Amino acid sequence: MTIAVGAGFKREIASLTAMQNFLKEWPSACQGESYGMALRACEAARAGEIDLDKARQAFLVFAKKAGIEWTGADPVAVLREAKIRRSRARESRAQNRHVPG
Repeated sequence: MTIAVGAGFKREIASLTAMQNFLKEWPSACQGESYGMALRACEAARAGEIDLDKARQAFLVFAKKAGIEWTGADPVAVLREAKIRRSRARESRAQNRHVPG
């Protein structure tokens, strides 16, 4: 699985160890309920109490709630497109106001 790590960069999380390491690096001020569930699921998978897929699902829930789920969209391109759309909408509104009636 892949997560967004800022400014359009992504990080591949390919193993249980990678999931656990990422969670251990996560800032304590940002650790919520989904973080705790993901960490406990990883620990349970490591102990053989649950399968890896359940830990992966818990990690994905955490990533989504934390806003780091990789969507495949380049955030810079998304912001650029949004800016272009806003600019075109403003131009269109300005033109409509100046149409002789």
